[in-house]
Amino acid sequence: MITSAEAVSKEGSVHTMNSENPVMENLPDNTSNAEGEMSPVSCAKPKVSLRVATLQDLAALQHIEKTCFTTDRLSKSRFKFYIEATHAELIVAVRDCRSTVSGLDESKNGKRGQTTHNTIGGLHGSDSDEQSIVGYGLLLLRRGTQLTRLYSIAILHEARGLGIAEKLINSLGERALLRGKRFMRLEVAVGNAGAIALYKKLGFSQFGMYTDYYDDHTDALRMQKVLVPSKSVKPEVYPWYQQTTDFTCGPSALMMAMCALDNNFEMTQEKELSLWRTATTIFMMSGHGGCHPVGLALAAVNEGYTADVVINQNVPLFVDGVRDSNKKAIVENVEAQFMTDASARGISVEISDWRVDIIDQTLKSGGAVLCLISTYAFDKKKVPHWVAVTSCDAHCYYLHDPDASEGQPVEYQHIPVARDDFLRLASYGTRKVRTLVLLKLKK
Repeated sequence: MITSAEAVSKEGSVHTMNSENPVMENLPDNTSNAEGEMSPVSCAKPKVSLRVATLQDLAALQHIEKTCFTTDRLSKSRFKFYIEATHAELIVAVRDCRSTVSGLDESKNGKRGQTTHNTIGGLHGSDSDEQSIVGYGLLLLRRGTQLTRLYSIAILHEARGLGIAEKLINSLGERALLRGKRFMRLEVAVGNAGAIALYKKLGFSQFGMYTDYYDDHTDALRMQKVLVPSKSVKPEVYPWYQQTTDFTCGPSALMMAMCALDNNFEMTQEKELSLWRTATTIFMMSGHGGCHPVGLALAAVNEGYTADVVINQNVPLFVDGVRDSNKKAIVENVEAQFMTDASARGISVEISDWRVDIIDQTLKSGGAVLCLISTYAFDKKKVPHWVAVTSCDAHCYYLHDPDASEGQPVEYQHIPVARDDFLRLASYGTRKVRTLVLLKLKK
């Protein structure tokens, strides 16, 4: 949940995903009582424990959200969704404060001490009156990948200075590892030095920046933590482009690959559509046709690159999803023409049951790789989709996905996919079509 970079407090607080300062860890340990006076509310050596959020915590979570954020708040229904969702980890911080609150008369209604320890504690229902939920952390897990995103973290004003933010983030990291996830990402406003320092302390490193990201036009740093040590802890710089139509994932991925090889290449919608006209199969399951691997190779050659194609079976590749016999015949004709044109242009089309080492070799030699995947692992939809393979290491392949139709763009860049899972992801349809387009700069 990302809003403007304007802070609720101007005293140097720390925030995470929402830049309105929900995590106020480094402020002085005092707050205002109901009469506007500054009074301490911390108890002697309070104990803070973490646990998984339950539906009984909804009222307390809403209270925290209302207190910490002024815009873009998570609703009660959204909290309920994340508590029950399989792709989310939502944990709460519970403060156990059984000693008397100093400086406050708890016998009077409306005082800060009573509000903090009775009203809030009674809201969530699952903790006693001596306990209160004072913060939460929400982590989203990207299906089919090893990527997670620290979506929101918030801590009540009176609970700052207890190291709760660090505890929440570390706990979410541990839970991510138990779910087989190796990476945690977030965005933070460039001017929020306190938050950036905390993230660096916890092992996050910057790997990019979004300009004009927040409502007040402030830039955002993109940060990542590798939860399991790896030699390649920092993603390589690789251009990313968001497709502008439902059917142009192929040319969008191709533009990213060509720009990675030559940073003078301009990625524009005009070029996106022009490449699509060269590479399209005309028809697909429905709507406009997608792009054929040989068609993409021809488009790359037209732009001055060299291109090779590997496919695990003979063409035609995409007629199975076309029900109309006339359209099916057109797709077969288009695919046959692609093969003829490829032969005339000197494009190698290798029919073989290729393995992942060809990706490793191409990237190592300075080339670029496009891969056709099935989106089923991501969204449970059996749709063919083109991505660019940006890099690889001993554990993962990393993908740039041009279709950022949901969520934030950071979730679609350098997506980590375990090596053991990659071939399953890179397999489309009942025929299990697997294909790559391998690019290099023309010498």
